[in-house]
Amino acid sequence: MSTSKNQVGLKETIAILSLYFISMGFTVVTPAMAKLAAAFPDNNFSLISTLPTLFVVFATLWAGTVAGKKIKYRTLALTGCIIFTVSGTLPAIVGGSFAFILVTRALVGIGLGLMAPLGNALIIGLYEGQKQAAYLGYGTLLMNGGGIILQMLGGALADVGWKTTFFGHLLGIISIVCLIFLPEPAKAPVQPETNGKPAAKDKISPFVYAIAILFLLFNVLNYPVMLNMSLMFEMKGAGGATMAATALSLYTVAGCVAGFLFGTIFKMMKRFCLPIAFFLWAIGAYCIYIGKTMAVMSAGTILIGFAFSVIMPAAFTLVGMRTPPSTVAIGTSIIMALMNLGGFLSSFWLSLLKTICGEIFILRFGRNCHHRCSRSCIADLQPIPETGRAVNAPLQEDSIC
Repeated sequence: MSTSKNQVGLKETIAILSLYFISMGFTVVTPAMAKLAAAFPDNNFSLISTLPTLFVVFATLWAGTVAGKKIKYRTLALTGCIIFTVSGTLPAIVGGSFAFILVTRALVGIGLGLMAPLGNALIIGLYEGQKQAAYLGYGTLLMNGGGIILQMLGGALADVGWKTTFFGHLLGIISIVCLIFLPEPAKAPVQPETNGKPAAKDKISPFVYAIAILFLLFNVLNYPVMLNMSLMFEMKGAGGATMAATALSLYTVAGCVAGFLFGTIFKMMKRFCLPIAFFLWAIGAYCIYIGKTMAVMSAGTILIGFAFSVIMPAAFTLVGMRTPPSTVAIGTSIIMALMNLGGFLSSFWLSLLKTICGEIFILRFGRNCHHRCSRSCIADLQPIPETGRAVNAPLQEDSIC
């Protein structure tokens, strides 16, 4: 049974928002990366965190083409959440080789990808006006809040052992229960024939492609900043792991605040919301880039967290305003797919920068998280050959390139 605009009950709203709660599910194993590096020293253990993002891309694109047309939203969401929960938990139960873990991580990505475009598409399809903007903001809030809970749970489980960390995926059971009540948006009316010819199908707005490409480029830059935060704090002498953890908490809290206030923010700024948020992100990134103290780098972290959680719902609100209803699902899936692709490509981008500009540039802006993490987890930090300076010593004003 389809649901009309702005006629969504409490159970259905909770079901929609539960899609955001579990959307950061692949991060549950992040706190165990050090133990995973020690357990698989001869393997590229970084694939455990990056591989899901690649498979999210393919699953997201497919889900967007069939959602609400060939397959119900509820069926897609439940299937994706069950795949995520079962495959994510398997390494904790059966252990297995590194190859087996990679297979389960690919399945985790597929499960998350099937759910990825549904939340935004449902809110755009079921709400209008200020209510739509507000619920897109609440979705971002739940995404940040879910990320906090997942990483806290993963950290607690990682203290027991790396295998135990994978039990954190069982949190998906909460979403499975909620998704039983997921509503279906009303289908777009079929256009009548004109002069005996079928009406032309709605085309995806060029605006969707523009936003998708923008998000791909943006995430290539944003993803390394988020993942390398603790490393940058230590290498710049702005504080140790505890200070970095505090800054990351501020990032998430700022994101939650932005999500909660987004409805009001968008009402005030309208079409200027997106460029202003990108400008704030750029200022935050610059603060982290030049910062040498806890205060400056924390300020940058707060700005980035706040801006990112405005950029996401603002983009989808604008897409909802400029996209025909029949293309909303595929439009949001294209954006989500390219956003995740940007996260996956970010490690290659940083490797290219390292090759072109040298070690100092990478250390200043945030080096490849996974490569650096494996070195810092397994062995003590080594001096940089070019300068003889320890990488965890405060950086001086070296020239770049």
